[in-house]
Amino acid sequence: MEKLKTRIQQLKRKRSGYGKMLNFYQKVKEAQQSIKPSKKKPIKLKMEWKELLAKEGFSLIQKEDFPLDIETSTKLFTTLCEIGKDSNPHMAEQVKKIKEAIDNKRLDFKKLLIEGMKEEKIKKVADESALDEVVLSFLIQSSMKPSIEAGRDQLKSELDSETWLKGFCPVCGSLPHLSVLKGEAGKRYLLCSYCGYQWRADRLFCPFCSNQEQGSLNYLYGEGEENYRIDLCDRCHQYIKTIDHRTLEELDPVLEDLATLHLDILASQKGYKRPVPNPWAA
Repeated sequence: MEKLKTRIQQLKRKRSGYGKMLNFYQKVKEAQQSIKPSKKKPIKLKMEWKELLAKEGFSLIQKEDFPLDIETSTKLFTTLCEIGKDSNPHMAEQVKKIKEAIDNKRLDFKKLLIEGMKEEKIKKVADESALDEVVLSFLIQSSMKPSIEAGRDQLKSELDSETWLKGFCPVCGSLPHLSVLKGEAGKRYLLCSYCGYQWRADRLFCPFCSNQEQGSLNYLYGEGEENYRIDLCDRCHQYIKTIDHRTLEELDPVLEDLATLHLDILASQKGYKRPVPNPWAA
């Protein structure tokens, strides 16, 4: 955490306009790291199921299969709401509305956490309670993160991250939200947008439409920011951000993503879409 704090201070000095977002990020990360799931429920996979999934190219589990520690998630949700009150006026207003909805029993909080793994459920609850879906989803997903990561770590030994080579997560089937380059050879790895698992991918490959045609795969980057680039696909007109860790310490790719949102704006202006936006930028 100390290294993360140091990096955040470096980024704030370099990009002063990101100060408030980076401060919020640090507070949330500190809250998440200070709490660990108290009940680690094992994820049991049948051997024949694992073999079938591997053969057919499916993920090991679905999002809803992650064991959720309700007690820990509830505690973290409360903490994040308190942090949100001081984040910005809009989030403070939304936190107040969420709390009122829970207190008035218009929202079943435990049920909301369980169903929080399904985006359509969050949307329905947000619409019914006149809440900002993005803020509600962020708070729920951030509250569940320790449980999700604990489940992911259970399944690491069941997978070979070097041989998957597909555009979706081998653990939970979710799309990647970032890619990173590692080692002297610059091997490319994709990062799951849900559980955070990393797996190997070809350098010339669009994870969203599987395009591998060199002529329709391009990239852009900002002047003096060669460690960050936007990989563009002209077939599906979508993009993914890549962080080059060959010259940049591998610490927290999500933080580096947040600190380079200006590149997302540039890609958007050129007509490309990011299938999985950075939730911290909402």
